[in-house]
Amino acid sequence: MAGGAVNTVRQLGYALGVAVFGTVLTSRMTGALPSGAAHALAGGGADALRGGFPEHTLRTAFASGLNGALLAAGLTGLVAGALVLLLVRTDRPAAAQASGAQREQAVPAHR
Repeated sequence: MAGGAVNTVRQLGYALGVAVFGTVLTSRMTGALPSGAAHALAGGGADALRGGFPEHTLRTAFASGLNGALLAAGLTGLVAGALVLLLVRTDRPAAAQASGAQREQAVPAHR
């Protein structure tokens, strides 16, 4: 059952991650390019845009968009890591120490 849950969450992460970070990429590129051109550039249509925009503008817009998407991905990873550290508790060491103490008392020492 846990394997199925992991696979489901992984697939959701792939689908939502690409969609969310692709949206961040495109929205950051619209600062330097019109919206239609930003969507074309994000979709791999740089060759079609080369005649209408200078090469430097296309590269700068893509670098800005990629910077925003990678920054968002990094922050998401840090937040997810912090949530794992906070939410995944291991209260068992105290119980393990207590059972370890009982084992030491039950086993006679060899001399």
